[in-house]
Amino acid sequence: MHDAVRLSAPIEVTRDDVERALFEQSTDELAVARVFDRLRGAPAERAAEALNHALEVDIFEVLAQGWARVPAVRSAVQRSALMEVPPALVNLGRHNIASTSRVVLDSSVAQSALPPLTLTLEIVADVLSATLAAREGRIELVALGEASVVARLKYKSVLVKEHATGVSGVLRDPFKRQPSAPDRQASVDIQI
Repeated sequence: MHDAVRLSAPIEVTRDDVERALFEQSTDELAVARVFDRLRGAPAERAAEALNHALEVDIFEVLAQGWARVPAVRSAVQRSALMEVPPALVNLGRHNIASTSRVVLDSSVAQSALPPLTLTLEIVADVLSATLAAREGRIELVALGEASVVARLKYKSVLVKEHATGVSGVLRDPFKRQPSAPDRQASVDIQI
């Protein structure tokens, strides 16, 4: 099931996003300011393609790293690694998982390397509920309630891109209570 878990819409930056980040970098780095006009257009488009490849997030891995910090999950995973036991199920209610990572873009102009463009990728997942299984020292996702994800790509404190999406490819959480349907009146005709 892990392979099927993905962001509903991938994080993607555009040429304009890259140009904005490079402009911000040019205010800090004289070497970038000198060649900024040569970095716009097609070079920024190629940089956006490279960044989009780097921004292919394994959302299951992000979620699993957060879940592994929950004491009940950590304990179940440790037990499952030490003993052959039936998988332990752990039900989690509403929770948030945050992750921060760095994305570095190296570039050069006329065989002269420029200072790397270092961006920060912040991911915050708001998960309504999750049912996890601990098996052989690993976390397996049994089911996931609604989950929304907000990703922010920043250069220092400047927001370059914000992306909101959901998580798809997982089963609905069978342990989450579904709201009951409003009262409806039913009639049954029985012929005698």
